[in-house]
Amino acid sequence: MDDDIVEFSIAHNRKYSTNHLWYQEKDERLMIGVSEYLAIEHGDVLRVVLPQTGLEVEEFGADMFSIWTTDEKLSFPSPFSGQIAEVNGEVEINPDIVNESPYDQGWIILLEPHEIDLETLLEPDEYIEYISEL
Repeated sequence: MDDDIVEFSIAHNRKYSTNHLWYQEKDERLMIGVSEYLAIEHGDVLRVVLPQTGLEVEEFGADMFSIWTTDEKLSFPSPFSGQIAEVNGEVEINPDIVNESPYDQGWIILLEPHEIDLETLLEPDEYIEYISEL
């Protein structure tokens, strides 16, 4: 981005992936959403395609969910195997929630992982460093 200044927020009580998802532990489940930076890189979220509750996902297998942005369609495989415990149906009805409140009301799914190893994910400061190198 050369000398452009890009402003975005991140939540500090979460971990991040290099494909701009955030992960927050909630009672042995992982709440998952997209970071605010995703809209900067790929455009505003226009549509969210959710999986069925109860769906089993394999580590880096089938996609957990997909989103359509102003620029492209993005699919997100799971970095963990597990079961989709809950989906946020509100974001499918009103995808603007993801743009307006990505770290709160705009969460996408709750995953019940078979094993949680968050060491493969980035801490907030590591995520900021990763973005600064893009």
